[in-house]
Amino acid sequence: MMLKIEPDWVSAAATFFAGIATIAAALTAIFAYRLQRAMAKSRQQLLKGENLLKNIQSLIATFADIHATAKQDWSPDRTEKLRLLSEDIRYTETVIKSLNLGIGAKIEEWRISSDSQGDSIPRIVDYILGGAGAIIGDSYDNFLFSKASELRIIQDEMFKEIGA
Repeated sequence: MMLKIEPDWVSAAATFFAGIATIAAALTAIFAYRLQRAMAKSRQQLLKGENLLKNIQSLIATFADIHATAKQDWSPDRTEKLRLLSEDIRYTETVIKSLNLGIGAKIEEWRISSDSQGDSIPRIVDYILGGAGAIIGDSYDNFLFSKASELRIIQDEMFKEIGA
């Protein structure tokens, strides 16, 4: 008994399996495209997070430099350095805002907010230490330490946000 294979059935089966293979290839291409987009987005978020971290660390270093410079005796160079460091803080704040609006807003609030005595970074750094040439005293030293502590809290919040 010989089994007779109909050519029409062979052709139909081949067409059916080719159709299945085409659908599978299309689905694979769609999933590969989605995976590639997700990986690109993850890579972009990672780079953004790295840049945000670098700028927060730069801000912390600049603020520490302000604190150290404020302890030096008055000189025109000291005044100019404080002015430049203050500009660096404002520039870094702008960069941080472009990377993460929420963290940038916290940095802006940190920079311009006043304490209970009405002292703010622009008032102390730009006007009193930089403009008037005052030498840092205990009250300004305490103010700068408290602002540094606030900045570390913002950095911790940034780490939590990036890690989420």
